[in-house]
Amino acid sequence: MFNKIRKIIEPVISNTTKPLKIDQYVVIGYPEENEKINHPNYAIKIGTNCEGNVDISIDGGDWNRCRHSGGFWWFDWTNYPQGEHKLVARLCDNEGKVLTKSVTRKCKS
Repeated sequence: MFNKIRKIIEPVISNTTKPLKIDQYVVIGYPEENEKINHPNYAIKIGTNCEGNVDISIDGGDWNRCRHSGGFWWFDWTNYPQGEHKLVARLCDNEGKVLTKSVTRKCKS
């Protein structure tokens, strides 16, 4: 009986537990979700697994180019207003084509 049930559910289980292949990603490491920023200058840390350029948009504003250093991408954020903020990073190829975007990261100042 167990073998009969196994034959029915095994294809379902194997299809739902297969790891997904991720070609490229960009992720905001810091600030962490809902982190409270207490300093007037903050370095936003972004990671990616691909070559190209990384930009960041804060509160839906313009895209700003980040700098690459030490294996990560950084954006030096200053003069930001008090309150809640939403950050999104994007990875672009060398021609400027957007390859992928990060999930929105929320923080407070």
